[in-house]
Amino acid sequence: MGENSTLDVQVTSSTTIFPESKQGSPSTIPLSIIDCTVSYFARCAAIWFYDPPSSPKAALSSSLLQAALSKTLDAYPQWCGRLSYTAHKANAGHNERYRRVHLTYNAPTDLGVPFVTATSPKILSDFLPDAASRKFGKKAWDGFELPTDGLYPSTPLSLNNDRTPPDAPNVIVQLTTFACGSTAVAIAITHSLADAQTLSQFSKDFSMVSRAILNSEPLPNLSPIFDPQRLDAFAAGDIDAETPDLNLLEKARKLPCHRYDNYLQVPNQPWPVHSPPDFDTVSHLSLSPTDPLPWDEYDANAPVSHRVLHFSASEIQCVYTQATSSQEAAKISKLDALLAHVWTRINMARNLEPGTTTYLDMTLGLRPRIIPPLPPNFLGSPIMNAAIPTTIPTSSTPASLPAVAGTIRNTLKEFTPEMIAAQLHDLAFEVSPQRIWRCFLGKRHIILTAWLYLELDEVDFVGEKGGKVRYVWPVMPAIDGLVDVLETVGEKGDKGGHWSRNGVDVSVYLEKGAMARLLKDEGVR
Repeated sequence: MGENSTLDVQVTSSTTIFPESKQGSPSTIPLSIIDCTVSYFARCAAIWFYDPPSSPKAALSSSLLQAALSKTLDAYPQWCGRLSYTAHKANAGHNERYRRVHLTYNAPTDLGVPFVTATSPKILSDFLPDAASRKFGKKAWDGFELPTDGLYPSTPLSLNNDRTPPDAPNVIVQLTTFACGSTAVAIAITHSLADAQTLSQFSKDFSMVSRAILNSEPLPNLSPIFDPQRLDAFAAGDIDAETPDLNLLEKARKLPCHRYDNYLQVPNQPWPVHSPPDFDTVSHLSLSPTDPLPWDEYDANAPVSHRVLHFSASEIQCVYTQATSSQEAAKISKLDALLAHVWTRINMARNLEPGTTTYLDMTLGLRPRIIPPLPPNFLGSPIMNAAIPTTIPTSSTPASLPAVAGTIRNTLKEFTPEMIAAQLHDLAFEVSPQRIWRCFLGKRHIILTAWLYLELDEVDFVGEKGGKVRYVWPVMPAIDGLVDVLETVGEKGDKGGHWSRNGVDVSVYLEKGAMARLLKDEGVR
């Protein structure tokens, strides 16, 4: 299929779903410090593709999903509400400072969750190869062969930017049925409410309710935890004081993180700055030190290619063996080794000058990194980005794999509970949490997310006779330098075990010329 192919998706109906039972009185809850920092991030979204069911009675229907969604929202009523930014209130505590995000729900003004039903006259297998083909025949599959536009609504989600309509929803769901009987379920959530872990939690809960309804079984007991201030409570010092603790600020800023200024105008940048229209209302407050975004390194008009690189369990083991073969290797993980391998080959494909410092801007989940750890069912977007550096060697050979893997491991080790607590203190006093940008794209950066141990292939809306999960597609913008690591879907019922047991798919978006060089690089395998 070519890049201009289309699935000819046609919307057949659209409705808004609310919780089945009204619970509680209207509430307004401040989101966490970290949730506020990611409000400008792209939506957290995925598409689950399913093969045709073995029985027509097990077909995934819009009525089933809508009923299941309504019952699931009984445990997630917050997502039907409205998000808003605060105006600045002096000496009123960290939740009332400028541009903090509050959520109002259980109110007459709740927005609900839009549910879209659509069809496609196409055969899904013509666009999306099965797991066996991608494992053995198409190990560098062209992701643009699957045109996902139309499989999820383009409706802006809340807080997407300052031009987003005030009635923009927080969550949106779409079911698309193909001519062959295959289906696709897309779920998108605004990033302040959900990271990949929360998306996974909700999707699994949603599918469990669906199976229970279809099989006339008791509904599962859902137990998501919506308590944003539980994360804020981990911050060091007094975050409600009038002024920050300077020692904690100094400690926090020693962490390996970028401090790019999202509100600072830079010459020749491809689009306007994101500074809020009311930013002048806090012009009397001093801003923390930042760096300008390096727009000169990013060509927004350059064509981008997309490849999904499959690495088998044995290939991952081989990379790990190479990465641990030297005395300079730290105690690294298989993920450290795989990331180091992919990163060094991308750096070579980009033809960077020797001596250039490049960064792996890696997303970290905070749930297991604080004490006591937050459970997996803690909702929100508790993530940070580490800026992991490496330098392009002066020789034509790639950088030492053990050294790069060791740098990844040692950099991540700096994000201790104590340092994260200091970072939370620092962020609590930011004039505008969205101003600091921790990652970037372009020639010297990779933005890395790893969707591992999320059990995404367990999102099964029908059960035994339903269609098998064919693929789980993280919805990402097609921009140069975006990399995502995703566990390969196993056989139905395959649960547990190491993330690499079935291999992984590494989704890579690169400038077209760099991608061509990467695909010719025999060292990738």
